[in-house]
Amino acid sequence: MGLGFRRATWTHVLLCGMLATFAPQVSAQEICALPGTVEPAPPRPVDYVNKDLPTDYLAMVLSWSPEHCEAQRNKPKPAREKHAFQCFSGNRFEWVVHGLWPQNGQARSNQDHPRNCQSVGSLPAPLVKQHLCMMPGSDLMQNEWQAHGTCGWSSPYRYFSDIQTVYTSVRRPTTQDMVGIKPSPNQLVDVKVADIKQAFLARNPALLADSLRVNVASGNRLKELWICLDKGLKPMRCPAGGTPDSQKVRVRTPYQ
Repeated sequence: MGLGFRRATWTHVLLCGMLATFAPQVSAQEICALPGTVEPAPPRPVDYVNKDLPTDYLAMVLSWSPEHCEAQRNKPKPAREKHAFQCFSGNRFEWVVHGLWPQNGQARSNQDHPRNCQSVGSLPAPLVKQHLCMMPGSDLMQNEWQAHGTCGWSSPYRYFSDIQTVYTSVRRPTTQDMVGIKPSPNQLVDVKVADIKQAFLARNPALLADSLRVNVASGNRLKELWICLDKGLKPMRCPAGGTPDSQKVRVRTPYQ
């Protein structure tokens, strides 16, 4: 099993200025303090299986953590616990990894992409802890490996290593980079989609303008950004979709 994805070479262009992988302090704006022990999540129930669909490109999906965490604040305690490390532990995240998704270029819906290509068990605890500052949740990591990673990688070690390579190499813009002002905590600031993309492009000369795609949550709030990659992990043009560049979206500033 595996599509033989090659490690990226373009990422070396962007490594200058990034801190060491897995450092507890991710950047001047972000805080990630790892717990002493990490409990892996159990395998997730399988929703559907698409193991025979071709992969035409990959979507590296970065989630805007302040908006995600705001959505968790009023949920019942059991639901909040899955997001405790990311949202309620004193850590402070901005752009984090949602996943790296094999995508079918002919898909007409979200269910037309490769998914759940192998049956797997829980991820090893040391592997979860190693990548927790990048993808802050053991349940999230389990789901991403199970639903997406099994459709292109021979092991979770290779899957998360490739994600870490791209994530470490992309210099993520801060809230202030995107909104143009020093923001107050937990506020919604109106910003054009083009400004969000330009904040990434200004920090990452190797990215292409049309390799970025912005998606929003309800209320037109910034949810995530895709970086479209070919199967060699190099930036490529995203298929049609996403929020138009001229549209204004609401960017949630970090709570802390």
